[in-house]
Amino acid sequence: MASRLDIHNYDYHQALLAFESTSNDGQLVITAIQQLFNTFMQAAIVFQGQQPLKIAEIACGAGHRTVGYFKDIQFAPGLDVRGADLNAQYTGQNGYTFDSSKDNATVSSRLLAADQDNQIGLTARTFLQAMVSQTIPLNSFSIQRGNAFTGNLLNLLSRDKNNQLSEKNSFPIVLMCHCLYYIMYEKEPEKVFQKCLNNVITDILADNGVAIFCHSALIANTHITLEYKYTYQSIKDIQPTLQEYQKYSPDSVIKNFCQQQNLPCYSYQFQSRVRYSQAIIDQQHIIRDISRYDELSDDAIDDIGRLSFIARHRSLKELYLDKTELGLNNFLDEVLSIVKNNGTIPETTVLQVVLSPKASSQMRDAVESAMQQLKQIMSNHSLD
Repeated sequence: MASRLDIHNYDYHQALLAFESTSNDGQLVITAIQQLFNTFMQAAIVFQGQQPLKIAEIACGAGHRTVGYFKDIQFAPGLDVRGADLNAQYTGQNGYTFDSSKDNATVSSRLLAADQDNQIGLTARTFLQAMVSQTIPLNSFSIQRGNAFTGNLLNLLSRDKNNQLSEKNSFPIVLMCHCLYYIMYEKEPEKVFQKCLNNVITDILADNGVAIFCHSALIANTHITLEYKYTYQSIKDIQPTLQEYQKYSPDSVIKNFCQQQNLPCYSYQFQSRVRYSQAIIDQQHIIRDISRYDELSDDAIDDIGRLSFIARHRSLKELYLDKTELGLNNFLDEVLSIVKNNGTIPETTVLQVVLSPKASSQMRDAVESAMQQLKQIMSNHSLD
């Protein structure tokens, strides 16, 4: 069993899988956005016209969320997804572009080639598979690697790099979900928040488009507060102050930005949780001592994977050797103080829909109505 744990190196993808296996947040986010898009379809919001719908998926990850959002959407012109992510495991080293209307190769042959080429990222494989299975009406996609927060966002999302201005403000849907936290790695996060949001509004979002943000709120004793302390080290206590919430919580930053720019912003929040096994309590003494990890049960090893998702990019050995308040012992103490109540760490997730300053009054009314319908639909929807 010890071979399952690499104490010397950090593996983000494995940590993410461990987290997602017992968290209901991912499915709740997908369900909420699915329902929102269904409501948009019925009201002819963004899903209109005879051209493929251009979608900007910023921090696209492995593409599974994107497929989930648009599953069962019936839009005849199809979708043109442009994804960007900093993780080469997702994007591949050189990015990937495929347009079924212009490429002579079949989707199936492209997928077969992708499966045999380890230079192609996970996202391209996910999208090609979705095209083969016709899970979503995907006509074309482009995946690019780059920093969407500090770099040239329009350049990342444009297909023609030599004529990127032709695609300015041409995306009816912009998606940014569970990604703005990474701005906390930047030297001046508050400035980068403003730059990133400004780029979305001034360069990417179509006049009658929707920018959809979905992030965890920086609320006391939650999964995200643990991340902010042990990963980004931007707060000193897992009970953040009001000032820290206003400065660093994505939902607060987005709300304040919209108020300053006089942008319509509609929100819906819901509760989620990530579940831990009893092993994290029963075997806590072993978890604190990496020399005994061969004694851990499978459940405890899985729990350690979830701990690694909180304390990102820090190996287990680094955490163990750290005898400060950011080390393994204190980290585990704080996790246990939350988990012991009902075996879970809670989260409050906020979904926000932001419109362009040029959005018509009809568009504003329609989106506000759609958000009210979403709240009603989700109030009758339970996921555990």
